Amino acid sequence: MDIKISEYLVITLVIIITLLVLILFKPKPIKKSKSRGLAPFGYRLFYTDQNAKNKKSNVIYKKILYSEKYNIQGKPDFVFKKFNTCYVIELKSGSIKDEPMPHTGDLMQLVAYFLIIKDLYGYRVKKGKLIYNDYSFTIRNTRRLRKCVLNILEDMRYMLKTGEGEANCSFVHCRYCLCRQTVCEFAKNLNKKK
Repeated sequence: MDIKISEYLVITLVIIITLLVLILFKPKPIKKSKSRGLAPFGYRLFYTDQNAKNKKSNVIYKKILYSEKYNIQGKPDFVFKKFNTCYVIELKSGSIKDEPMPHTGDLMQLVAYFLIIKDLYGYRVKKGKLIYNDYSFTIRNTRRLRKCVLNILEDMRYMLKTGEGEANCSFVHCRYCLCRQTVCEFAKNLNKKK
């Protein structure tokens, strides 16, 4: 009887340690770093929105990428390809400073590029990178992020169609928004209060 109890304890400890290791070392969907390098080893340039003097025949330059399935378009800065997978790079002119996460709009833009590339070319996008002046973020292409972008697109289309909808306005969400100096009623009201 004592042998069975000790065996159960050992098995239980092994299971607990295994679960802890899996939880603690699970890759995070968003990773912040000082690294500013572009694509991982083995990836080759497939698409760029940048001007180039010496254009390569196997690279797509400055084309607007359009997804019929999602009815969205965009021009990522760089797309690198390795076999049937791609790695998307988006360069941002601003700084992120001490923020632990990238700006929400930038993140959603990158994930929208993941959707476009998969629909347009059939290539899987495992990861992408947002590169700011001071930090970069490596973003894993997760189902949760894709679903978030699709929900935002659905909300935007509903608002365009009906004129109804609620903006999620706050200083934190709106401080980097392009519309805050132009058409946004929330930002206009904030400026009046000052």
